[in-house]
Amino acid sequence: MSTLLIVLGIIFSAYGFILCIMSNLNLGVMLTFMLGLGILVWGIYYNKIKEITSKGVMKGIKNIILILLAGEVLLIGFISSYGMNDSVTYREDAVIVLGAGVRGDKVTIPLKTRLDKAIEYHKINPEALIVVSGGKGYQETVTEAFAMEKYLIENGVNPNVIIKEERAESTAENMRFSKKILDEMFDDEYETLVITNRFHTYRGVSLAKKEGFENVTHMGSSIQWYNLIPCYLRESLAILKMWILD
Repeated sequence: MSTLLIVLGIIFSAYGFILCIMSNLNLGVMLTFMLGLGILVWGIYYNKIKEITSKGVMKGIKNIILILLAGEVLLIGFISSYGMNDSVTYREDAVIVLGAGVRGDKVTIPLKTRLDKAIEYHKINPEALIVVSGGKGYQETVTEAFAMEKYLIENGVNPNVIIKEERAESTAENMRFSKKILDEMFDDEYETLVITNRFHTYRGVSLAKKEGFENVTHMGSSIQWYNLIPCYLRESLAILKMWILD
């Protein structure tokens, strides 16, 4: 068991370290690296930790940690399952594409997959309005909405149906500001589709409903395999924060 933990710890630590170098440093990447270090330390001191946590208060702490880890696994499973089951009807009146990182005026791969889903949807329902939502983040030279609009137009989407929302700096603001725009566009009730990456779908839809959207469907896009662990770790904490702080 000790050897297995050490091997896993080395793999996860190296994985997290490589992500720190090759991608934008964020909470998910740091959590992945810290997880690897934690497993590595557990493996190195396996027998000592086993002895210390065999009775008394330390045994209780160990059991609490194991329960929390089991809860984390269940939560990630729930997030993944929710994101995999699209509810899109292709009869929606409007689409909200949530922003992500851009480099220069070029969209990053996670954002590209969201926009590709919007293009796929547009081909089936070309009348629906498309709100691209995202402000200018740290180290970004243009707003995410600007880069998103540019990508959509370059890939055949009718510019007349695209609306830019360029102020949002969080998912809640994506929804709040997008709703303000759409409420001015429609006199009656309207149905809205939320497009984001699958790991982000549950929180996106939940915050849309919290901000007042009543008829909400969702459509998820994939992410690169090497970003799965950091994205789901970070998202699980964001969801816990959302639940606790409402």
